[in-house]
Parts: sequence; structure tokens; C-alpha cells
Amino acid sequence: MTEWIEMGKFAQLDETAQKEASRMAEYALDIALDPAQVIRFEETEKGFRLLIDEALYKFYQGL
Repeated sequence: MTEWIEMGKFAQLDETAQKEASRMAEYALDIALDPAQVIRFEETEKGFRLLIDEALYKFYQGL
């Protein structure tokens, strides 16, 4: 089972949220991961959370 790490919170899925997701998608592609499988938005009571897969997070953090 994959662990998901929160990378950001957004009030709505606006241009700022999409830009951050696109930035994460570029990292995913750099290490041959499918962005659709390792990046997602989750709806919350106050908006949306941007989540990334643990494998992508480790690459992003340089671990």
C-alpha cells in the first residue's frame, strides 16, 4: 500500500493549484512515474489537498 504525503492545501482548484500539480508532474516524469498514478487532489471541508505518492516524495526531497 502506498503512503500519500500532503504537499499543499488550496481553497479551490484554481490556476495556482494546477501549477503546483503540474510542477509535481514534471518531477514524476523525470523518474518515469505516471503523474496520474502518483499525484492527486483530495477534497476537504475547507478546499482541496494536493497529495503525492511516497516514491515521488522521496525523489522530490532527494532521499
